[in-house]
Amino acid sequence: MSAPDLPRAARSSPLRSDRTATLEALRSAFIELMGAERRLRGRSAHKAGDFSAMEIRALFQLAKDAETTAGCLAKQADVSPATMTAMLDHLEKDGMVARRRSETDRRQVIVSLTDGGRELMDAKRSFWNQTWRAMLDDHSDDELTAAARVMHDVAGMLDSLGR
Repeated sequence: MSAPDLPRAARSSPLRSDRTATLEALRSAFIELMGAERRLRGRSAHKAGDFSAMEIRALFQLAKDAETTAGCLAKQADVSPATMTAMLDHLEKDGMVARRRSETDRRQVIVSLTDGGRELMDAKRSFWNQTWRAMLDDHSDDELTAAARVMHDVAGMLDSLGR
C-alpha cells in the first residue's frame, strides 16, 4: 500500500512522520558518504612514496589475493585497463608490486606484492583496523549489524539501477 493509498490518519500520523524523517536522515547520510568516497578517490599522491586511494585499493586487493591479473585488478577497482597499467607502473617503480607474464597465457600480466609492498599493506591494514574499531566503538553490535544490512541493501539497489 503506497502513501496515497493509506487512510488520511495513517499518512499524517506521528509514526509515519518519524519514518519519513528517519529515511531522509539515512538518505542524507548516504549522500554524505558518497561525497566523502568521491573526494577520497579524487585525492592523488603528491609526494614520492605516497599512494592514491585507488593504488591503495589495488594493493589491498593484492594483499588479499596474493597474485592476480592486471585485468582482474582493473575490474575490481572499476578502472580501465590503461588506468590500471599506469597505476601498476607507479607501484612497480616504487617497489610495491612485481609483474610477470603468465606462463599459460602470455597476454596476461600477473601482479603480486613485493616484500616491501606486503610490509606497507600490513602496516596500513593495522592502522585502518585500529581507526575503524576506534571510530565504531560507541556502537552496539546490533547497530553495526543493522548498518551492514542497510549498506548491503543500498549497494544492491544501486547495482540494480539501469539494468
